[in-house]
Amino acid sequence: ELIRKRAEHNEGLIFSLEEISLHQSDIEKIENIDKLCRDLKILYLQSNLIDRIENVSKLKQLEYLNLALNNVQRVENLEKCENLKKLDLTVNFVAELTSLETLRGNEFLEDLYLTGNPCSKFEDYRSFVVGTLPQLKRLDGIEITNTERLEAIQNIRSLRESVVREQNDHFLKEQRKREGRGGRWYTDIGAETAQIRDDKQPGATDKDNHNVMVEDEEGDTGNENNKDFWNEPTEYTPETRKEIHRKLEADRAAAEEQRQNVRSNKIPKRQTVLERNGKRLNLNQAKWPFRLDDCSDANLVSLEVGIPKYLGTHQIDVDVQADYVKIVAENRTFQLVLQSEVSPDASTCQRSQITGELSLKMPKLHQIPVLSSKPKVKSFKEENSQFISAEKRKKYRLRLCVDTTA
Repeated sequence: ELIRKRAEHNEGLIFSLEEISLHQSDIEKIENIDKLCRDLKILYLQSNLIDRIENVSKLKQLEYLNLALNNVQRVENLEKCENLKKLDLTVNFVAELTSLETLRGNEFLEDLYLTGNPCSKFEDYRSFVVGTLPQLKRLDGIEITNTERLEAIQNIRSLRESVVREQNDHFLKEQRKREGRGGRWYTDIGAETAQIRDDKQPGATDKDNHNVMVEDEEGDTGNENNKDFWNEPTEYTPETRKEIHRKLEADRAAAEEQRQNVRSNKIPKRQTVLERNGKRLNLNQAKWPFRLDDCSDANLVSLEVGIPKYLGTHQIDVDVQADYVKIVAENRTFQLVLQSEVSPDASTCQRSQITGELSLKMPKLHQIPVLSSKPKVKSFKEENSQFISAEKRKKYRLRLCVDTTA
């Protein structure tokens, strides 16, 4: 799915892809790409979590492979990439420099980048690479001269012995770090904190030991834990990169869950404890504007609440009881105690489609009888007008007369 998504420039066609970018995709293993994209010429895999170079041997047309900013520790499985011209392994963890000998058969290889790897710190790093891969034209972006190449080829045996010694020293140091004897290892943070606590000098200041007692403090918040995590010094290793990645993923998931809770489509549950000493309390958590009218009509209580328009009606829960009204939306509660008892069954609730305002009409439980009004007495002007109209109708009335003599 990821490959198909990144193949939009090729109308979603995978089999005919010649270039694809899979950078910053949290990839931990190269797989399936040699089966789906046999004609690839350019492959971008930088800024991922890849540990090994694998499953690329069938990419016969591959010319450029970018694996910068990954967790690669040795060069392997590229012998059958016959057309490989450029290989970028910038900022990885390649310490086994002799693994480059597997690239001797890649005769078209011209550019190689190993900047930022442990092997680039070896004393004879550049000379060994140039002598091992004489087909190279540039190493770490720097041109290789013919003189440099001939000299490296002539001294390749002694250079290899020197590189092997430095490799072994590096691996021994790493092993001691893992065993906790020769430095700090990234996984044993808790144990080291305890050790620092035990070794704390009497004259040490709180600033010097500000990370020691973090786990013993009560009531640590999530922000404090995050701050401790990012301020904790660790070795730059493949494992620490993965640990940081997992931390970032957890933080993103927590933030997304929080956003979903705020914009949840579910009707929130009503809070049952909104009273003190058996009496209901007035509450307006969201600070919604409202207007209560229980005087205009002796038998009706009107309530208008200014709920935001963006809230869907299905997100609002209205509960009318005899002595109070409660509205819940976005996990925030509005509760208002009524001075007069109302009839919940006869109450109505409407919402404005323009402003989103909620309007409740609640008839009072005890209705006050209203006296019938007196018959209206007509004024002199109205009586005079009626009299004149009647006279006009009499004046213009037609009468039929019958002649009896005929």
